[in-house]
Amino acid sequence: MQRGDYFLIPMEDGRFAVSQVIWLGNESTEQRFKKVLAFGVLLVSGEKDIPESRGYLSFNDHRGDFAVIFAAIDKLKTGEWPILQSGSITDSPLADFEFNMAGTLYRRGRPIRVLAIDEYQHYLLMGVSGYTLVERFLQQY
Repeated sequence: MQRGDYFLIPMEDGRFAVSQVIWLGNESTEQRFKKVLAFGVLLVSGEKDIPESRGYLSFNDHRGDFAVIFAAIDKLKTGEWPILQSGSITDSPLADFEFNMAGTLYRRGRPIRVLAIDEYQHYLLMGVSGYTLVERFLQQY
């Protein structure tokens, strides 16, 4: 498994979420986030094929809209979320994948600098979602 891979999330209602690995936590310094992945969802439907349009769906929670979900990597490792094929990240803002974790800016899992509080809103906030919460996000479609 590697960055850019397309994979399938089977949903409780029989549908599937065709998704793409944006970042794997094992890329992080000292593998600090080795049990985490970030992914985008391309399609939620009964289909298992990768759509031609490669834009990520947007989800909503108490913080607002977002397109990247952080989750534990276990289901990808066990094959419960099977990999469909390899791919590459074509969304240029996600190529370096920057996120805020506890007030520190990370780029592809490597710490860059401490953020000023007023900068927090400009960066994706890492909040690792449990599998039940991932399912709830997917059910928005």
